[in-house]
Amino acid sequence: MKRVWIIVMSLALMLGATQCKKEIKEEIPYNNKAVNIGLRPVNGGNRLYIDSETGEVEFDYTDEIIVVSNGLYVGRLWYDADAEAFYGTIMDPSPDDYLHFYYLGNMGLYDLDEYSDCVTVDISNQINGLPLISYGHSTEKYSEDIEYYEAVLENKCALAKFDVSLATESSSSICVTGMNNTVFIDFAQASFDYYMENDGKIMLPSGNYAHWAIVLPQQALSEGPVGSAYAGRCVGRRSAVPEIVVNAYVDNIRLDMDAIRQPEGALNGAFTVNGSGKQVVFSKGNLSYSRISCDWNFLDNQYSFIENRHNMNIGRNCSNLSTISLFAFGQSGYDHGAASFRPYETYTQQTYFNAYSGYHLNLYNYSGKADWGYNAICNGGNTNKQWRTLQGNEWNYIFTGRDGADEKYAKATVCGIMGVVVLPDEWIAPYDGCFTYGDDVVFDDNDYSESDWALMEDAGAIFLPMAGYRYGEWAYGANMTGRYWSSSVSDKYSAYGVYINQDGTFNPHYNLQRNAGMSVRLVTD
Repeated sequence: MKRVWIIVMSLALMLGATQCKKEIKEEIPYNNKAVNIGLRPVNGGNRLYIDSETGEVEFDYTDEIIVVSNGLYVGRLWYDADAEAFYGTIMDPSPDDYLHFYYLGNMGLYDLDEYSDCVTVDISNQINGLPLISYGHSTEKYSEDIEYYEAVLENKCALAKFDVSLATESSSSICVTGMNNTVFIDFAQASFDYYMENDGKIMLPSGNYAHWAIVLPQQALSEGPVGSAYAGRCVGRRSAVPEIVVNAYVDNIRLDMDAIRQPEGALNGAFTVNGSGKQVVFSKGNLSYSRISCDWNFLDNQYSFIENRHNMNIGRNCSNLSTISLFAFGQSGYDHGAASFRPYETYTQQTYFNAYSGYHLNLYNYSGKADWGYNAICNGGNTNKQWRTLQGNEWNYIFTGRDGADEKYAKATVCGIMGVVVLPDEWIAPYDGCFTYGDDVVFDDNDYSESDWALMEDAGAIFLPMAGYRYGEWAYGANMTGRYWSSSVSDKYSAYGVYINQDGTFNPHYNLQRNAGMSVRLVTD
């Protein structure tokens, strides 16, 4: 192939009363095996931007185009920053068919194999962007004798505005249920089949204001039941939704969340974390990650942990374990810029654990993807960004700033595991003599059997077990020391966290080395 050809596309779309179109022009060289093509945007922009008056959607330079010929996927186009154009290679364009172009919202369709004849696109996660779905084919069939082709891409979705009313501010993502959130595309027929998966959940960014979202065609819906809209501990209902058709502009869908609930995977007690009275609830156990299924879960019991032996060889990249519960700083699984972001990696180089490639940046900065709570926790509501890691000053406030803080935590032993018990803001003792606090208290002074602890937990108490720590390929200190991450950095190589040791040392605002694996206990607002 001696020539590179350019596709010229207009990237501005109008989602509203105006017909939505993209124009494409392309040139195909005389080779029907592999064709180099490019895409140069006529007008760029930010795909996250939506004009609230007109519904105009503009795209950024991360967008990519799926190319289909003769009913089979044959390649895609992506952006070349130096050339300021999109380029890609398509294989075997058919002279008996048009060239078909799909914009599928950059939804991570990395599993599309060469010559796939269909694809399924899930648009449920709209926290960081709008997954527009559009399609068009060239006006003429491919031929070696024709150099120029034109096509118009038209939307296969609609735009909706959700007006959000929250009972309290929450950093959790907003969820609305009952919506078509999945589309099956048959490349041979160029057909779009819309349906609902996972309760019809669509996830929107956090915030008590209007949110724009891409929605798929569906029949009209009556007002949703309680629970059809929620964010963290706030729960409510969705208003009625009119029939949604392709290219529609739907306004005034209300999400009224005026009740407080305990989300799946949360414990009963509420804990104040700052002077403004903000409260959180804790997860039912430390966080764990499966190397087999790649799922995140909370351990079933507060006193449980995986790396349960001192001097435990977990192997290179945790190869000796199927499930792990000790993570270095920022190992959330998302590529947020740190050299080591995968939860199973056992590197020890200090500079590998800088969130967003900056040693001074906290896990909650920028997109928040460095925070473990950005993940969907399978037994914790299975919703992205429903949970988060406490900031360093929030951990410290629980132990030193709340009303009666020094009377609400103590060393304890639960089912033979040593750690620290922390009481919620409002505490009613489940039985006489169930809790002793003070500087002189030792681990055996609060000794709970499984049945005793069940009563304490029902009353809202949390337990931070001494689950040890990991350095490189070895785990140490099981039932001898405990270290819990915050989301806040302290110095160039450390981050704040909670430190517990068998000699009685306790510090809720301790400098922990970022390259060591520690426990993670998440909260929701």
